[in-house]
Amino acid sequence: MLLMILFTLVSAGILGYAIWPAARDSWKNGQSASTPADAGPASASEPESVEGVLVGQLAAGGISRRQYIRAMERVAARDDKRHPVVVPPETGSGA
Repeated sequence: MLLMILFTLVSAGILGYAIWPAARDSWKNGQSASTPADAGPASASEPESVEGVLVGQLAAGGISRRQYIRAMERVAARDDKRHPVVVPPETGSGA
């Protein structure tokens, strides 16, 4: 019975070590798991979309709220032109 409990605990530890690579990497570097290695403003990733860039500019004070709204309207209009919503015809109507 004790052997089975030890085997289960060791297996759970190995599985946990394999599943959480961020914790594993921080253990290798001698840091605690709660403090990331590259914490700070340099670790922020660049936005991948126009909307993300606009939100970043709005948060940084680069554009006003009105400019943000106008830009989002243009993004929505462009998106509507590129990918229009097409409603399929009704099938099986009684008429």
